Amino acid sequence: MRLAQLIISGLAILGAPAAAAQAVTLPSGETAEPLPVIWDEGAAVLRLRYIVAALGAGDTPYAQDSEAVERDMHWLCDEARGRYEAELGPLPEQGWSGAAVTLMDRDVAFGTVDSAAFQLFEWFQFAQDRCDIDLDIYDDH
Repeated sequence: MRLAQLIISGLAILGAPAAAAQAVTLPSGETAEPLPVIWDEGAAVLRLRYIVAALGAGDTPYAQDSEAVERDMHWLCDEARGRYEAELGPLPEQGWSGAAVTLMDRDVAFGTVDSAAFQLFEWFQFAQDRCDIDLDIYDDH
């Protein structure tokens, strides 16, 4: 019951419209506009989605540094985890195993396909007090 109460209160806090969310400056210098968080109970992950308008452009920090995208996604996961744990308590103890971070050059409705959109995805596991890339999703078992 306590978990359900925390999830409901967390959803109320996190379910604010995207227009209310402020853009964030990423470690790479790019700007990301957060979309509403999706609490994916079936996968036990937070789906953190951001619009980075210049994502596919050739003159961005991403084009200059192949690891900049991974650093930005990792930073977004760590930042989100810290915010949500401040409100809900340790996320692994609340039943959330990790986060899926999506960067896209335009808003794409969750679960739909837009062949014109440029999107990048990465999965993270919650490990102690940080996010770690979830390498299990790359396992061929």
